[in-house]
Amino acid sequence: MRECLVTIDLGGSTVRMALVDLESATMMESMRIDLDKDTGPLQAISQMAGVISNWEELAQREIRGIVAGLAALHDASGTIVTWPNRPEWNGFAFRDTFAALVGKPIVLFDDANLGALGEYAFGLDHSVQQLLYVVVGTGIGSSLVLQGNLYTGARGASGELGHITVDPWGERCPCGGIGCLQMYASGRAMERIAQSKGLSITRASEVFHLASQGNETAQWIVTDSLRMLAIGIANAIRLFDPEVVVVGGGMASRFPDHYRSLEKHIQDFLGTLPQRNVSVKLSALGEDAALWGGIAYGLRMFGKIEELEGVRK
Repeated sequence: MRECLVTIDLGGSTVRMALVDLESATMMESMRIDLDKDTGPLQAISQMAGVISNWEELAQREIRGIVAGLAALHDASGTIVTWPNRPEWNGFAFRDTFAALVGKPIVLFDDANLGALGEYAFGLDHSVQQLLYVVVGTGIGSSLVLQGNLYTGARGASGELGHITVDPWGERCPCGGIGCLQMYASGRAMERIAQSKGLSITRASEVFHLASQGNETAQWIVTDSLRMLAIGIANAIRLFDPEVVVVGGGMASRFPDHYRSLEKHIQDFLGTLPQRNVSVKLSALGEDAALWGGIAYGLRMFGKIEELEGVRK
């Protein structure tokens, strides 16, 4: 019986899942589940467990384990510590509850960390030593890969680009901080700002569509969002000096024409510093980056490869 892996990307508004053949490192099946703002953790994991059960029954293959990425800060036990976009999930024992429901071992990551692994292993057209990955969706996250290894920090909480302060006189963020980048450049921020300015929208995608149609308010919101994002990324570049920056996530994937302008904005903020010529790319893997990161980690976890560098060759 051929061995399989399930990889999951659980974001602020969407769950993306894939069933992966470990021998060929290919996605056999995929699924997208949209989450309402009031969807609770038990409801979400029950939906995911149902998909996994169906896959295992239909594929007639052994699912060895699950690699999941969460757009939330969790502790070593897999309990969600804080999720600004879904505060009602805080304190939920995600890994243990999910593992008990599906009867499979689960490895839990930050979603940006998985996306970074995916880009490093499968998305780049040449090898690099340092990669900064930025994910822009319902929220904003980031991750740093150094010589094939994730840098997670002393407490496992590095990469919270969405919660760096870009406006010290700004709004209070659900995380408790003031003027966080996520309050100005995330999908949820764009929805809130657009509604406060009288636009009749329910999703960030509608702001982009209105901007494309010439709506001046929507154009200002998009431009300001990209400017704030460029400030955050430029500061991260100054701090880490990566070889390349990859920008991914749902927003960048769905509206690439807008996000291609990021590189110019970032270079403007970097001035004449040595990092001014750092390469800024849009993700080659799009919204599947975290799923591919789960594949990369799964291949190493189950002994299919020894180093991530080997996946790309």
